[in-house]
Amino acid sequence: MNTVWARRREELLSDCLVSPDVFNQMINRLGEFVVPYQRGLETEAGQRNVHLYLQGLLSHLPGKNAEDIATLLDVKRQVIQEFIGNAPWDHRPLVTV
Repeated sequence: MNTVWARRREELLSDCLVSPDVFNQMINRLGEFVVPYQRGLETEAGQRNVHLYLQGLLSHLPGKNAEDIATLLDVKRQVIQEFIGNAPWDHRPLVTV
């Protein structure tokens, strides 16, 4: 890790009111929470890309648009746009739960 970034990271962490470790359990819970939604996606690509999209939404990005998310995650913009706009999914299992 770049020493300037490592130093800045330590400065930021020392200024945190809540330890970043607190969020580790939340990540696991989020993974469990998304499973029914992931099952509702009808294609393998959609099921795979829901995680990319969520990573982008939960990231530090100031703008949560497809282009910024794709750049952050190092995927083509069209992958995220296709998921947002056209991923087929069945809402019925989610409504009946």
